[in-house]
Order: sequence, then C-alpha cells, then structure tokens
Amino acid sequence: MSECIIIPFLPEFKTKMLNGEKTATSRTKKYGNGGDLFCAFGHTFQLTKVDKVYLGDVCATFYRPEGCNCQNEFIDIWNKIHFRKHYRYDTPIWLHQFKRVV
Repeated sequence: MSECIIIPFLPEFKTKMLNGEKTATSRTKKYGNGGDLFCAFGHTFQLTKVDKVYLGDVCATFYRPEGCNCQNEFIDIWNKIHFRKHYRYDTPIWLHQFKRVV
C-alpha cells in the first residue's frame, strides 16, 4: 500500500467525512489521482475520481457530496477559505471525489 498524500480539511468536516456524508472536495490545485490514498482525521480515504471542472458546476451539482446542505452553504464555506478570491461560478477547480477506506 502506498503512502498517504496530505489534503487539509476544516475540522468541521470530520464527522461528515467519517459518516460518508462528505465524499468530495473542491480545490484550486490537484492533490492526486483516482486510486491515490490520503489521510485525514486519523483515517484513510481513497480518491475515486479527480476532474477539472468549474466551481459553479460543483455548487449546482456537488454541494451535498461536498458536505453542505444547500448551495449557499457551499458558497459561504468557499468564501471563508478563499477570502481573497471569493466564489465565482466560472473559476476552474479540481473536484476530488473520495471514499473512506474501511
């Protein structure tokens, strides 16, 4: 088994990731490829798919896999993290989909 790559997450996502409610994360850079393992909150996860997409498409389609209850919550969290460059629907990002390795 290969070593885990590091992908940082906000502490508020721990429970959702461990419960399988959060299975995606949008990033401004690519952290790995499908099949790669990463460690978060003392557990191992596997990237299942990594695609370059637009932030607006993630907001519209993947806000629940991102661990959010609605699109506005997704936008608020994005703006909290990216306070210098706020949410723009046409921003190209990397969508990392994952599952917890049991």
